[in-house]
Amino acid sequence: MLPAFLVRRIGTGCVYSKAMKKQTMLNLNKRNRASLLLPAIFFCSSLAGAALAQDTGEQLFLNSCAECHQRDGNGIPNIYPALAGSEVVLGSGVDVALVMLIGRGEMPSFAGSIAHADMAKIINYVRNAWGNSGEHISAETIANLK
Repeated sequence: MLPAFLVRRIGTGCVYSKAMKKQTMLNLNKRNRASLLLPAIFFCSSLAGAALAQDTGEQLFLNSCAECHQRDGNGIPNIYPALAGSEVVLGSGVDVALVMLIGRGEMPSFAGSIAHADMAKIINYVRNAWGNSGEHISAETIANLK
């Protein structure tokens, strides 16, 4: 039975006071929060796992290169060169790696700022995206270019 100060009698039914209603809502909110916590943790951990798995050449390219060379690899005419159909990209993977390591024109050197394994992923993506077709290059090959 509820304490008398929490209940008002109206006819034969009971009505909760504001204090009781507030406490009931707090308890419901706690239960709702707890019941949502596990799915939220699962969802966030799956997103984190997906983000780690997305360190593909494409994702690395989008994060490091697409601002200048654009998502579609067409660059910005007369400013940043296109990578789609580029003679340099279609040539040797070593040449592309050297451009990334040393820099060229407006392009900075990425030596020390992008790991060799990630450079290899980016180069292999660029050499095989947008209709390009090129052999893969390994991180070891890039590391030996220094």
